[in-house]
Amino acid sequence: MADSTESSGTGANSCAEDATTRIDQIADAALRRFARYGFKRTSMDDIAKEAGLAKATLYLHFKGKDDVFRAMMLRTGQRVDARCRRVMAMAAPFPERLAALLDAHFGTGYACFGAGEHLLELKAVMTSVASAEVQAFEDIFTRHATELLERAEAAGEISLSRSGLSTATFVATLMQAAAGAKAGAKLSCETYGARLRDLASVFAAALAPTDRD
Repeated sequence: MADSTESSGTGANSCAEDATTRIDQIADAALRRFARYGFKRTSMDDIAKEAGLAKATLYLHFKGKDDVFRAMMLRTGQRVDARCRRVMAMAAPFPERLAALLDAHFGTGYACFGAGEHLLELKAVMTSVASAEVQAFEDIFTRHATELLERAEAAGEISLSRSGLSTATFVATLMQAAAGAKAGAKLSCETYGARLRDLASVFAAALAPTDRD
């Protein structure tokens, strides 16, 4: 993956997948434009050109840029959910599945938006016009991580009692740690991915069963 310090637009390209509908086509084009130029500097005409469509066609599907932004967030969430589902089907030890799940969710999101110059603006837009979509995006990880922990507990791979936390609190703490791993100087996708793998190792070790469990 491209280094996010060079261009968050490159990251947006790398996390895109083949669009199967006109809506997906527009959402993917919007992601590239927003990541490259920010929300304010991107017009509906810009999005139409990026998608290879007439502006009139864009307005057949969306009333304005806010609606396009929400569709982009939903599209990103669908992509992340699909990657998380593939992780849940993996036959691998718990630490590897946890690392893969963190990468599928947080790593993909980071590749899409990166740490480019427009990240703060895009985060503000997420809060102001797409709070429901952001919550849905976060819920994807909560749902899959909860299932992963419950399966691993049932299989005897982990012991949640060792952490002294409920499953919900453990997942929330893991999410906070993944968000905190972005702190500091602008990170490449590779560096952030390495931090996520380290987090998975630490959290998995905290749940490793003992002879007394």
